[in-house]
Amino acid sequence: MSAPLNIILKSFDGPRIRPMLKAAFAGRNIGTCISIVNRNEPAPDIAAARHVWMPANPLRAGQYSNIDWNTIAPLNAELIEKMAHCETMFLAMIERYALNDDIPYAERKRQYLAHLRYWDHLLRTEKIGLYLLNHSPHQCFDLVIYDLCKLRGIPTYLLDRCYNVDGVFLVKDFEKSAEQLLPVMEKLRVEYADQNRQIPLSPSYEEFFTTQTTQMTPAWSPGKRDEHLKKRNFFTKWIGKSWELLRRKPVKFLKAVASPDVWTRKFKQHRTARFYDEHTVEPDLSAPYIYMPLSKQPEDGVLPRGGAFANQELMVQLVAAHIPPGVCIYIKEHPAQGELFRSEAFYRSIRELPCVRFVPRSADSLRLIHNAKAIATITGTAGFEAIFRGKPVLMFGHRFCQYAPGTYMIRSTADCRNAMERIFQKGETPSLREVRLFLKAIEETTVPFEGGQLRPDQASREERARVMGEMVSRILEPLFR
Repeated sequence: MSAPLNIILKSFDGPRIRPMLKAAFAGRNIGTCISIVNRNEPAPDIAAARHVWMPANPLRAGQYSNIDWNTIAPLNAELIEKMAHCETMFLAMIERYALNDDIPYAERKRQYLAHLRYWDHLLRTEKIGLYLLNHSPHQCFDLVIYDLCKLRGIPTYLLDRCYNVDGVFLVKDFEKSAEQLLPVMEKLRVEYADQNRQIPLSPSYEEFFTTQTTQMTPAWSPGKRDEHLKKRNFFTKWIGKSWELLRRKPVKFLKAVASPDVWTRKFKQHRTARFYDEHTVEPDLSAPYIYMPLSKQPEDGVLPRGGAFANQELMVQLVAAHIPPGVCIYIKEHPAQGELFRSEAFYRSIRELPCVRFVPRSADSLRLIHNAKAIATITGTAGFEAIFRGKPVLMFGHRFCQYAPGTYMIRSTADCRNAMERIFQKGETPSLREVRLFLKAIEETTVPFEGGQLRPDQASREERARVMGEMVSRILEPLFR
């Protein structure tokens, strides 16, 4: 029997996911199992020699109140410098927790260094051999663990759900994403080299392909903006919410009303939203344009998956610098984006670019995709929807669809220039046969995930979770030899 493997599990809490863990580690020799979860619940159904439970909330806040730092080795310059990329991303990512007040730089730095010191110590002293996440690392502390594991050569795996087609990958690296698609696609290209040979799909995938190629039906619901935010007047916007807060939490309401900072912040957010809405134009769908729907923030599709382009202004600037003359960029705000994580300065800077036009939040995204020359996105669903409509995609982030036909990964000026040449000069577009083959590859490399939409002909959630666990077990098997 192999030596016991010590593992860290991140965010595998709740009854729905328990059968997955049970199947994933059935019969495995586990030493210490550290579970980082949101709520206090029974240990996972894993036969580990030792279970350790860690609450996620204090970690998200950078709190280690019960730690004796005298027992933990101090940091050194070599480690800090090797983790500089992680630090840069962490300092930006922590903005997701600055909902009511800014988090000063000194506090951001303090939290980062505390995470770095604690988890470097724990990975070494606990001899961790696997870090498994239920999502990409997007809660700051989990990114530090992830990058430390990469630095130390500790295997990392994460579940990457494809919500559009109800599938889930297990991937080693969120930047490489579902790289297991590549050999499968090569195999399928050989198998279906005869252009007259049909590429079969399962009923659910066939339905998805048919819907996306023949109907104006979104592949995924992006959510909606809160109704009160649609009101143009500041006071009518907030009177209902204020009354609700007064009834539920009167003390909090009185503190907010008495705080100049709250009023200043709310007025600023209101002006920001109004600025966008007041500078929109109805899109001319007959003119050549690149459609660029902004991604919602904060979301893991932007950080960490967007990397440097999590600052979406950089994406707009790069495309604008290389777009052909006479072509404009139609920018549409995400329909579920509230008033946080945007600024008037952000909107002003991209609106000043001569080729940029803002379109109304209510504009039909699929119509904009259908008539566009190309779509630019970080990891948004619009890019996936675009290839089924024969539209090329400029992709600035990391997700499984970076391997899709007609998709150009943009990391540099040269990447962007090359993509523009291939799209506008050579007229390259993805064919429906290539897209169908890509969908076939997804079907062969995923299993349905536990939270997907159930239909009468599909397995129960518990059975889905078990099948997910069996997939995880197969992929992790080499670690237990």
